[in-house]
Amino acid sequence: MAISPAITTVLAEVGPRLKRVRVRRGVTLTELAAATGISKSTLSRLETGQRKPSLELLLPIAQAHQVPPGRVGRGTRGRRPTNPARPTKT
Repeated sequence: MAISPAITTVLAEVGPRLKRVRVRRGVTLTELAAATGISKSTLSRLETGQRKPSLELLLPIAQAHQVPPGRVGRGTRGRRPTNPARPTKT
């Protein structure tokens, strides 16, 4: 099954979003690695888009930042991505 363009876009936005949250909170990669048990290298690769996010990675990061898990995975400006399978009402 191919990944839809909407999902690809959301996945690409997760890394920069994670970095913005971390930087705003004043947390270093080393500190986040210690708090989550995720290696600094993996965190860096997530933030730069070199690695796709998974629940196993996003959940501890969300917990460390004290934000709901869905918050770190949302698209631009916290909006939910549109569902191409569901027709929009006009």
